[in-house]
Amino acid sequence: MAHYRAIAATSATLRALIQERYPRDEFGNGLVVDDFRFADHENPRTDEGFSLLLWRVTINKELRARPPRTDVFGNTFKPSLPLDLHYMVIPFATSVERQHRMLGWVMRMFADVGHISPSQLNAYLAEDDIFPPTEDVELVIDPLPLADHLTLWERLQRYPAYASYQLRMVLLDSDVTITENPPVVEREFEYGAITPPDRSGAR
Repeated sequence: MAHYRAIAATSATLRALIQERYPRDEFGNGLVVDDFRFADHENPRTDEGFSLLLWRVTINKELRARPPRTDVFGNTFKPSLPLDLHYMVIPFATSVERQHRMLGWVMRMFADVGHISPSQLNAYLAEDDIFPPTEDVELVIDPLPLADHLTLWERLQRYPAYASYQLRMVLLDSDVTITENPPVVEREFEYGAITPPDRSGAR
């Protein structure tokens, strides 16, 4: 099951996709891929690479009300929590042209990926069983609404252009079981004697 470590596993996979697929024959080997923190926004990076910012986590609207989860042994658990993870990918380079080249490359690469497989999601943390074999994650570009863009821009106006992505349907499974009573297969009715009404007129 994809438990609470799924968010960390997803972030690690995005970093690894950039690291592994980066065209070093064009851009060189001095690439750094790290996680962005808002605490660092006053000091823009000077080295070349990408920063990933997980800036928002929401409940998936399409599958907000999920039924209880049942495992292969018939055990029933509380419903999984369906999350959408919202990331910003920010390129850093020594020149604007190089930043634009890097941004174009990463956007094309993520579009080619489309879905991230369970084997990839399980490959970059110490635990290798976070996602089950049938559970992948959809990677889609997700432009920010104007209000959100302007709010972030107040903090990130020193930074270059970025791309915004959404990782859809990251399920956080629960290990809390639900005890269910067995189905009713037989119903018994009790019969009793009916006492006739007193018609003697006695009071």
